[in-house]
Amino acid sequence: MTKLLQIKSYDPVKVDSQRMFTLEGATLSSLGEMELRVAGSKKILNLNDVIYLKSAKNYTVFKLKDGNNVISSKTLRIFEEELEDVVNFVRPHRSFMVNFDHVKDLRFNCRGGEIYIKDEVIEISRRKAADFRKSYRKFLTANGQNVGSTIRMKTRIKTV
Repeated sequence: MTKLLQIKSYDPVKVDSQRMFTLEGATLSSLGEMELRVAGSKKILNLNDVIYLKSAKNYTVFKLKDGNNVISSKTLRIFEEELEDVVNFVRPHRSFMVNFDHVKDLRFNCRGGEIYIKDEVIEISRRKAADFRKSYRKFLTANGQNVGSTIRMKTRIKTV
């Protein structure tokens, strides 16, 4: 009888955490950094420096806290999948992903709501408002902040 398949044991120690998951050039390390291809070269971004990601058709613009923009040829959907386990990032609108660490104020209304970041306002869509609130509560809980009465309609939530 011939052996068709040989099963080898899996050794988790040999797995390199930097290469464990990639989406064609974008990797996320355990240190909160993202490696992506920008204009043919690799660039490492610290996720704490990212204020938001903005969709620009088939490109994604990373707005950084130093004022610079980094443009990637990947879509926002790819980065949403990449960052789904990161509590700080949420998608309030089909064109944006926001880092909660940089949110100055939130206001909810019948149309969804608004996010205030520095001197910019990002809309929260009606469809995503409920999920956004849940994500914000999860973020507050993870940071040890009071969740009880933080999210109300037409009231300020967080002022830094």
